[in-house]
Amino acid sequence: MMHDNLDPRDGLEPTASRTPTEPMADQELAPTGRISDAVQAWLDGEPVSEAALGAAPRDVAFWKKVEAETTARRRMATPPYVQAQILDKLPEKK
Repeated sequence: MMHDNLDPRDGLEPTASRTPTEPMADQELAPTGRISDAVQAWLDGEPVSEAALGAAPRDVAFWKKVEAETTARRRMATPPYVQAQILDKLPEKK
């Protein structure tokens, strides 16, 4: 049976330096890469005006999505039957 070599480093010389043509950018952050002071204050739980938050709608939308996802994941629990299956597979202590 023949396997494909999927190593992305295969064929590159060890001394070859790879320089990206464009700098990598995080698409979720503002181009400056810095969260505005208003959004930072809002994340810290400080009172912030809606107008100040309106200046950074992408940041606010991102952090609201993060909050919703983490809230949902905090409520997740392993079903009892799965926990029982895991415990049954553990070896007995001697």
